[in-house]
Amino acid sequence: MGFLTLSRREGEMIRLTIDPGVDTEKLLKQLLRDGITVHIDAIKRHGRARISIEAPKQMAILRDELVDA
Repeated sequence: MGFLTLSRREGEMIRLTIDPGVDTEKLLKQLLRDGITVHIDAIKRHGRARISIEAPKQMAILRDELVDA
């Protein structure tokens, strides 16, 4: 499992995608067994939330603004 912690403001997004070439059948079995864990670590000043996401390593966890870059 991979792990990422980041901060987001209201209206900002996080995108989880599947890396190209991944065995989707194997990934689906892992997701059914382990799922994806999202933890809200803290809500800070100015409305920033600190979020931790744990997902299979075959999944990319990106700030949405990086997907379009």
